[in-house]
Amino acid sequence: MRSTEEILLEGIRAGQFGGESKPHGDHAMGFVAFSADPEVDFVGHVVDIGSGAGLPALILADAYPETTWTLVERRSGRTGLLARAIHRLGMTNRVDILAEDAAVAGRGELRGTADWVTARSFGPPGDTAECAAPFLRPGGHLLTSEPFDSDIHSRWPESGLERAGLSFVDEWHTDVGRYVRFARTTARIEDIPRKGARKKPLF
Repeated sequence: MRSTEEILLEGIRAGQFGGESKPHGDHAMGFVAFSADPEVDFVGHVVDIGSGAGLPALILADAYPETTWTLVERRSGRTGLLARAIHRLGMTNRVDILAEDAAVAGRGELRGTADWVTARSFGPPGDTAECAAPFLRPGGHLLTSEPFDSDIHSRWPESGLERAGLSFVDEWHTDVGRYVRFARTTARIEDIPRKGARKKPLF
């Protein structure tokens, strides 16, 4: 069985991401830095959209064995790499891959099933909100990473979030990243993802 450190190093050697492995691992763990709050537990089912080379999903799945995961990735080349990494990490019993565009998968069997959705560099905020929200059960949360110098409330306007059935919860930062959490606040969102949504973001 490989370690997540070895998987990260393999990804760096394969050109999937650059730099050293530790900052990538630290950035992934920053997604759940809010969980120091004793009232919040990072448990349950997680959908990671645009999983790419497996960040932050593989790091978090390894660190939180109480979670199960579905990694949604439309590029077949990346899904092969993810499948090999999941096997090497010994997580095939609780981490699955869905080789589909998130805008399509959000209208399928995973709709309304996730306790959490994670999104790292998925796309612009409106695109991320529209593709992520349908996976969440009411009360579930979307976790995203953000540029350090961004204005959260202009990038994620309340009116746009309402269209996706989401509301802002909180934000935080670590030495290597900045993150935002949104909650699914409505029971039903029937009109998203729209057909062709990714060509014209929701906001």
